[in-house]
Amino acid sequence: MNAISILEQQRADEVLRLEIAYSNLYRAYISGNREEMIAKYVAAGNVNLPHFTDSIYLNTKQTMLSNGIIPDVLPTSIYEIKDDTLLRMNIQGCLKTLHEELSRRNIYSTQYTYAQSVLYRSTHTFQQEEVLYQNEQGRQLKVADLLAVSKYAVSIAEAIDPSNEEYARANAAITVFQGIDAVLNNKPEDKPINKMLHLATSFISSVVKSSIKDDEVKRGVTITAIMVDLAIDFFCRK
Repeated sequence: MNAISILEQQRADEVLRLEIAYSNLYRAYISGNREEMIAKYVAAGNVNLPHFTDSIYLNTKQTMLSNGIIPDVLPTSIYEIKDDTLLRMNIQGCLKTLHEELSRRNIYSTQYTYAQSVLYRSTHTFQQEEVLYQNEQGRQLKVADLLAVSKYAVSIAEAIDPSNEEYARANAAITVFQGIDAVLNNKPEDKPINKMLHLATSFISSVVKSSIKDDEVKRGVTITAIMVDLAIDFFCRK
């Protein structure tokens, strides 16, 4: 592997860590569950990027000041914050920092461009038999196929035990696949978390694909290895 390939892989790995952290923290924030918010906030701090903690503190300070609250001079441990409003502002600061880091890397300007152009058309109405992608051999991925892959991916992710090393990625991927499902059912929500195709592709490639080697029907969803391969090709096509 040459130097350029190594740098590209490092960048892809960073983006994946950031997307997992953002997705899981966002889900916790929306749920309003205090313990979940704290746990995902702490997990987000482990993305291992330079000056990341300082950026979270600065964004949290800005969030507080914009809401008329004077922040402490020094950062406060997330475990010591008892006020729910202040806790949510800390989560907002962390989410903003994660989003800034993702925007700085901006992989979606050069990758996953085809899938973005197909999925996120503002005035398009999807039909079940509509062809989203066709490979060189003439095999087609239709809307109904990608919906089945997304539904199956969610069922796989939900079955992964919290002790499994794939749990964080699986938990994060659920929201992305739910977003894809909403788009294809013509109920899109324009949120960054719903468009993390790098995370979706990573989960399909590493977890979903290996789970269907010899299965025809799982969890009530008809799924084939060919459909999964086509979904991966669709996401990755430039």
